[in-house]
Amino acid sequence: APALAIEYIEGKPEFALAHIADFTQQMATQLAKLHRVDRAKLDLAFLPPQAQSYGEPAQKINHSLDEGRIRAALAAVWPLSQHNAATLLHGDFWSGNLLWRDDKLVAVVDWEDAKLGDPLVDLAVSRLDILWIFGIDAFHAFTHHYQSMMAIDYTNLPYWDLYAALRLIRLAGADLAGWAAFFPPFGRPDITEQTIREHYQFFITQAFEKLAV
Repeated sequence: APALAIEYIEGKPEFALAHIADFTQQMATQLAKLHRVDRAKLDLAFLPPQAQSYGEPAQKINHSLDEGRIRAALAAVWPLSQHNAATLLHGDFWSGNLLWRDDKLVAVVDWEDAKLGDPLVDLAVSRLDILWIFGIDAFHAFTHHYQSMMAIDYTNLPYWDLYAALRLIRLAGADLAGWAAFFPPFGRPDITEQTIREHYQFFITQAFEKLAV
């Protein structure tokens, strides 16, 4: 298909586990750097604000992923009051949109979902993707690194986690096996529909537990 090459950056996505401790720290550092961009020095007025809706009405509820429970929890509080200043959001900050060279993060690509909004939106989406790709330890490490660098209000993070879960349902639908099929060529045959479901369940469980406190 026709394309426009703006700039070439040597690097590739990385899904291996060998250096995951270092990778999660670099990923958290880069996300925090994006969220600290000084909007006063850049003309970002063309970017749309984060959508006020938590998702389009469902044509069919995915009960296997607890979609009904998630929608009910979000409907009870939406729209969320925003405690943090709006920042630059990437919108899809996950390993597939990060380029690495010599174990260093060299570029963040695919900015079509960029917006202005609560940094917790990006954090939640990234947390879920890191969890089902790299596991629970990486999920905790990434979160810890990010929080150590960003002195913001995390009160609404459990709700944004549920928002991220609903986003995964919208994108993957009932085809988690199709998502898993993407990873064997990258040396990750261990990512399966079952492991994605298990990590997803862990993710929404920890969110609901925090909301129950």
